[in-house]
Amino acid sequence: MRLRVLIAAICFILPGLSYLSADIYQWTDNQGAVHFGNNVPSDAQNVKVVSKEISSGPAGSAPAPEPDAASTETIIQELEDSLQREREARKQADEVKKTAPPTSADSITREKERLEKKILELDQKPIEYYGGSPKVKAAQIGYYQSRLQALMADPGNYFKNPEPEGNAPVPVPVKGPSN
Repeated sequence: MRLRVLIAAICFILPGLSYLSADIYQWTDNQGAVHFGNNVPSDAQNVKVVSKEISSGPAGSAPAPEPDAASTETIIQELEDSLQREREARKQADEVKKTAPPTSADSITREKERLEKKILELDQKPIEYYGGSPKVKAAQIGYYQSRLQALMADPGNYFKNPEPEGNAPVPVPVKGPSN
């Protein structure tokens, strides 16, 4: 009984495993990422066959020759080399991004974050920092808020005609006890 179940299971499973011996391809997509599979998309680039299908032949014929260890090692080495080249290319691309001048959007984002940080920093300072004057505090914060508004309204003009930081109201120094 168990033998019949085992034979029946093998008869159903083996035909389903035929996809395991399909050709395997390596290709690059539009973003430069390397992929492996048995179905290559139409927009693939640099397509290579890394493993050919091994035919088992019709029933009763001689079994297909096993792939030799040397060709398997060659395929593995090619895959490892390809992945290493991809890693190096990505590393180089990251280096180029780091050394490239910032884009306009990057500059705007960085300046916006700097101004927002300055506003928050000034808002959190105690009133004594401003010589006890709420007007001086409001003026200082207001200056950076107006710079932020100018940046968001017209970034090109903001960067062409930057106002020097020296135009910001200066807090009145806190006077300490006399000696």
